[in-house]
Amino acid sequence: MEQMNEAGDVLASTPWERHERLFFDRLGERLDLTDVTEYSARRCTHGKQVFSHTRVYQGETLDRVMVSRYSLRPGRWGLVIFAYPRVDYDLPAFLLHVGGQPPERTLLTLDLAPCSSSLDLEPFARVAHVHRPALELPDERLPLLESVTSPHLLHCTFKPLDPELFLAAFGAVVETWCRYIDQAVSDADVQSRQARGERVLELKRVIFENDPAFPVFTQSFGQSMSDTLAEAAFGGTPGLTIRDFQDVPPPAVGSWANKKLGLIWSADAQKRVGEAPAIIRPMIRRIIEKDAAKEGLDRITVEFVTRCEKKYWTGGGGA
Repeated sequence: MEQMNEAGDVLASTPWERHERLFFDRLGERLDLTDVTEYSARRCTHGKQVFSHTRVYQGETLDRVMVSRYSLRPGRWGLVIFAYPRVDYDLPAFLLHVGGQPPERTLLTLDLAPCSSSLDLEPFARVAHVHRPALELPDERLPLLESVTSPHLLHCTFKPLDPELFLAAFGAVVETWCRYIDQAVSDADVQSRQARGERVLELKRVIFENDPAFPVFTQSFGQSMSDTLAEAAFGGTPGLTIRDFQDVPPPAVGSWANKKLGLIWSADAQKRVGEAPAIIRPMIRRIIEKDAAKEGLDRITVEFVTRCEKKYWTGGGGA
């Protein structure tokens, strides 16, 4: 019990504690805090400690709200909030992943992702228009998430982020999302509900396949705990299951190519990625191909794959 208290104390002192408290304070009774599922993990190895504490809630209009705090390396803290609406309501999903080494090297994704083509995104657009320049965030979209996120996504990759300005921006996004919730009415139209369900499922799939945190979670906590966290983040109704990704054999060696980016894979490089669990292979492939394209490569070798492993998953620029 003493060890768990120590872990809890460390997690409570993360740079994102105020953001988590603000999120719960603003949501108030929109969230049922009496019905919660919790997952905690702590691992100590070679004098280093990694932590993860995840809670899953629901609400009248919200199918699943996952709040997860973690620390995977000394000085690196993360907060993930994925909240999905029930398909009866035309609401955006709330997406936050903030981590890195704040405030000097912060990794951020913050969005109100539409779950239907008819959702009016203008309220969120106004918030983003104010806070994007204040935080000096890039104006372009994220290609890997573009198909499921809004045009107003706030994001950055390992850049300085002023803590107070970001807290203000985060609060404004939460307030905007709460207004969406308060204005939502139940929609009994079967086709509309089915379309929203398909959109939510696609949102979960794309985020899961492109979030670089899950390979890091797998390395830090092991496959079973990583699977549990994935279920917490992407389960629900509708939801992904780990079984959807398990028992998938590696692709035939030599079959990978990305015509859009002009990339081909060497047999050894593809075999190396094929050694990863099936559930995270698509994500790893996308990350490596993105880096290769940035460097102007036309062929991905096993040496380049090894460089990416060191960069993202064994002590470089990961979550």
